[in-house]
Amino acid sequence: MMQQWIKAAQTGEEAAWNVLYRHYYPGLYSLALRRCGNPPAAKDAVQDTFMIAYLKLAQLKEVATFDGWIKKILIHRCYRALRHHRRHVDLDKIPLESDAWWEDELNRKFDRLSTQSRLYTAFARLPEVLRSTLLLRYFSSFQSYEQMAAILGVPVGTVRSRLNQAKLKLLAQWQQHPDASPKTWNECEEWNGFYQATYAGIHTQDECKNRFMNHLQNDLQISLTNQKAITGSWFFERKITEDQRSGSWLKPDCVVSCGNVSVVEASHYNSSEYPDHCPPVSVSVLYRHQGKVSKMHLYPSSK
Repeated sequence: MMQQWIKAAQTGEEAAWNVLYRHYYPGLYSLALRRCGNPPAAKDAVQDTFMIAYLKLAQLKEVATFDGWIKKILIHRCYRALRHHRRHVDLDKIPLESDAWWEDELNRKFDRLSTQSRLYTAFARLPEVLRSTLLLRYFSSFQSYEQMAAILGVPVGTVRSRLNQAKLKLLAQWQQHPDASPKTWNECEEWNGFYQATYAGIHTQDECKNRFMNHLQNDLQISLTNQKAITGSWFFERKITEDQRSGSWLKPDCVVSCGNVSVVEASHYNSSEYPDHCPPVSVSVLYRHQGKVSKMHLYPSSK
């Protein structure tokens, strides 16, 4: 009987997916609770599992394997949570081969999936606060609720709430818009290329520095992790000049964009004379208005 619902869900029937959700949720939550050791982490793992399973469901060739398939997704999500938060549990009980088996399409930015245009189109339709939260959670190295809360300047509870809203809205967009043009994806790639190039040469090439500075609105709103707010693009010009005088520079490690939001991770390198001038890494969340950055969250990190 359940195989019929699985086939129906593969064709996009929302009612069928709701049946699967209600049927499998109790068992998956019980498994996640045993793996994760606490209810909040277990609920997060189950929610992530259902979202990933929904996005990949059309690629499942044998519906008879659905039970084992969705459990493997869940185990992978639990393992990631345990590894990230360093829970004191017996990790030997968790199958490490799940990493090789499962290419997590969210964390790997959907690069090799035929659905990438449709997914980015769905992302772009979300409100920017939800979009930035999803980008941090699934595309960046700063995925813990605590880090995300510090970056975005909101309580941990707000991060959880935004993630829940974002997942629901993302699934709704996915269902409502089965087709997507490559325009959104192409724009994302253009912004990624822009930030990769300008960040890479911002300390060594005047052209890159000038392009980046011209990309900032004069009344740019900058939020720092100490909750101090700064207004004005002058802040960046001063910081770049100070870095150059100290012999510091940076290298962009990861850039992901969607709609008017971009997340840029960078590694910082200091001179032997000023070894503590810049933190080892940083992440910036950029919000654009009419093509220029109007708001930014800047988060330095020692990790």
